[in-house]
Amino acid sequence: MASVHPLRALRYTAKAGAISDLATLPYDVIPEELEAAYKSRSPHNFAHLILPRGDYAGARTRLDSWRASGLIALDTEPAIFVYEQVFLAPGSSQSLVRRGFVALGDTEEYGSTVYRHERTISGPKEDRFRLLQATQVQFDSIFMLFPDASAAVETCLAQLCLTPAAIEYSDHENTRHRLWRVSDPAWIASLQSAMVAEKLLIADGHHRYETALRMGRPRTLMTFVSMRSSGLRSFATHRLVHGLNAFDPKAFLSRLPNVGSGLELQSPPDHVRIGVALAGGNYHTDIEASPDELNVTVLQDRILTPILGLTPEKVAEGHHLTYLKQLPAALDQVRAGREQIAFLLEDLPIEGVARVSFAGQVLPQKSTYFYPKLASGLVMYELD
Repeated sequence: MASVHPLRALRYTAKAGAISDLATLPYDVIPEELEAAYKSRSPHNFAHLILPRGDYAGARTRLDSWRASGLIALDTEPAIFVYEQVFLAPGSSQSLVRRGFVALGDTEEYGSTVYRHERTISGPKEDRFRLLQATQVQFDSIFMLFPDASAAVETCLAQLCLTPAAIEYSDHENTRHRLWRVSDPAWIASLQSAMVAEKLLIADGHHRYETALRMGRPRTLMTFVSMRSSGLRSFATHRLVHGLNAFDPKAFLSRLPNVGSGLELQSPPDHVRIGVALAGGNYHTDIEASPDELNVTVLQDRILTPILGLTPEKVAEGHHLTYLKQLPAALDQVRAGREQIAFLLEDLPIEGVARVSFAGQVLPQKSTYFYPKLASGLVMYELD
């Protein structure tokens, strides 16, 4: 049972400047060069709060100063925020639209209403815990998916998005962000009723969700996106292998089933196709699999662990596997000799991810790549 609640949000005011100079990507996908660009845009850019580089007390000081100066302020009444992103699919000219809403959700242990699809590691959780403990503000929402079998919620959001937005801007990736603030009690009650029977799957934000659990907070800031949203995609994250001692490409290929030349990544019936790029050429392997098996799991269970000895534990240590989202870049890494193998994957079906996650299975790390990321800095939640 999914319970959603309006919130009195903490938000930037007009005094802080243009929202395009203030909002950012989530903290964990901001490389150093982008962090520098963000911080140079404005002394009040959100990166100054969410990337304190260990100075958690300094983040609290900045937060208090901005509030005292009227740069951010608490809304006077509770509301739910409808959020729309318009973007081009990576590597494509296809324009997509993804909608959701920002509200509070109940913080629960996994397995009843809230489900995860990947494991977490301790470092990022400790960082987010210390920042949340110091500031008592949730800066980023958890990206939650829900089945919405009848598309009732998605239809409701689409209708509201026909009206003028309160906030609208484009980011450095040319994603168009639009935000509406809705405080109408009847509209909120209708949305709450539509969400009651839904299960929730964390798309992004596992570390932040487990931080909220550790803090013992009854409610957590979430962005809820229907699986019926036409722009919802999970794009592939390719795996690159390095550091294998005495690696023999020919011997490796000989242990793979149904090897063919080329990188046509379209799985035949009852099989999962995985592209295999080596210094000597590009291939694919077709591995027999049930319809319920996902390519990331097949790769881990049929190749990485039994053939290369890269167990989930070794992978978690981060010594042999790196990840790239762009296929050409992955191929370049192998050709340049910086990586020994590139495993190239098809995009994951959302329904497949939900099916195995709701069944209690956990996928390998970096299994999903939901693009674009949610914007950070539009809605904050001050802990009660």
